[in-house]
Amino acid sequence: MEHIYIDESGSMTINYCDIHPYFVIAMVRTKDSVKLKKVFKRFVSKHLHELKAADSKGSMFTGNKFKELKGNCFTPKLKREFVRYFCRNEHFEVFYIIADNRKIAQNNEGILYKNTARAFNYLIRLSLEYYIKNGYLHNDNLNLQLDERNEKTEAKHFLENYLNTELVCNHVLSGDCTVSYFDSGNNHIIQIADVFANLMYSELKTNSYTKEFDFMKKEKYIKHVFRFPLT
Repeated sequence: MEHIYIDESGSMTINYCDIHPYFVIAMVRTKDSVKLKKVFKRFVSKHLHELKAADSKGSMFTGNKFKELKGNCFTPKLKREFVRYFCRNEHFEVFYIIADNRKIAQNNEGILYKNTARAFNYLIRLSLEYYIKNGYLHNDNLNLQLDERNEKTEAKHFLENYLNTELVCNHVLSGDCTVSYFDSGNNHIIQIADVFANLMYSELKTNSYTKEFDFMKKEKYIKHVFRFPLT
């Protein structure tokens, strides 16, 4: 079974696409989730004071107690250190989905964003189909784990049925797809996906992390980048 942890960065918008040009989803496929969680704990312990100093929004700590990693709170130095620290043991791979809001607006596909939950599910389905058909993911059982705070209640129940209908009934997936939602504060690997999503979003907007992305591509931590629209 493939275990994939998902989080996002940016906004789905065509009205403000000049200010918010991208929407990014990071999908972390684990090779060894137990060891990856140990790396997470060591990273937090080693960088606890830096994380606390960077937490101007109060998102990562409750008082002095660590709560969770949030990529949008990281300093550039912390983002670079995160890549160096995590990308050295081959415990995971990252698949990216990048939606270009400006191209979506130009292609008159803005109707997609009238329901952002539906649009999110569509992007997940479209990318998974591509990854499976092209051999990036196995076509057996999939387990997706997402941050529950990013989804409305009705969308939580819809995604699993939607993916099974589209992927299994169309013979893309030979097994089943299960979807689970978590408070990201209780799921370390969803937090890792959060940081990787924000890292890509920051790179798209500023080109400040090209060296880190070149390294991750060279060392095969980035498995593939799926872009939407497709043309």
